[in-house]
Amino acid sequence: MTLVQIATLSFMQGFTELLPISSSGYMIIASWVLGWDPPSAVFDATVHLGSLLALALFFRRDWMLILRTLRRGRTIPLGGDDDLMSMQTLERHRRIGDMRRRLSIRMSMPSKNLLKAAGLGSLPAIAIGAAAYQAITSDAFRAPEVAAGMFIVTGGALLLGHHFTNLRLTGKDRRTRSKVIDYTDALIIGFAQAAALIPGISRSAVTITAGLTRGMPLVVAVRFSYLLSVPVIAIASIVSFIQVLASSSESLPDWDELGIGFAISFVASYIAINLFMWLIRRMGTLTLWPFAVFTAATGAIVLAVVYGG
Repeated sequence: MTLVQIATLSFMQGFTELLPISSSGYMIIASWVLGWDPPSAVFDATVHLGSLLALALFFRRDWMLILRTLRRGRTIPLGGDDDLMSMQTLERHRRIGDMRRRLSIRMSMPSKNLLKAAGLGSLPAIAIGAAAYQAITSDAFRAPEVAAGMFIVTGGALLLGHHFTNLRLTGKDRRTRSKVIDYTDALIIGFAQAAALIPGISRSAVTITAGLTRGMPLVVAVRFSYLLSVPVIAIASIVSFIQVLASSSESLPDWDELGIGFAISFVASYIAINLFMWLIRRMGTLTLWPFAVFTAATGAIVLAVVYGG
């Protein structure tokens, strides 16, 4: 790989990994548009580790709180939408109802139970990924038209999440929301994460949407989505490294390339997650809508080029 390829693909993967727009889909489409060979599995694993480090750094206070409360057997506050929404945003949204009352849902649970829920929610993606590894990594699944079609699915999922958020905040969703993330929530969100094994389906988009359909406040759905990604990204990356190093048919990776890719992905991911959280603070419940339109429109354009050209 040339330095331009490394920089482009690393930045693209890192920036899109933690936004609800599918990093795998954009990697495929970028390689197709530019005429590049798809990156190797070990390069893909390395740039994902860069995203994982950015995620750990951004939520470092959350992780420290989990560890402290886990040791003491206490509960950890998961928060509510008002935690990430500025007062200016709250005032702007008053026209759709009594926002202070709608945002009064505050969730908390013992750290041990939160980690159990995250572990349970990670199992579907790990199990399905292991069972269907050959199919998922096949050329058929990595065609640009597949990624483009799944972009449209991702856009639809984000619109669904936007719809459920507004239903709850305007009082039209009368369900009583539990104050904890239960195991049913974890499994539903976990199977949504497994669907993101298909390139073009955004992991964060479908897991956030799944949480919103379960009545979670937006900030809780976002935080749990990111927490759920940690074991999946870590295990997938480690397995990829082991397979490459244990395989006699594959050449050893270029460690300079991997180091550059890791660093660029880390920086891009850290920028992206800060941007996403800033958008939530500024736009509140409207955050998902622009991503939905952008992703679906990108998918439609790529499909038009593939089948119209």
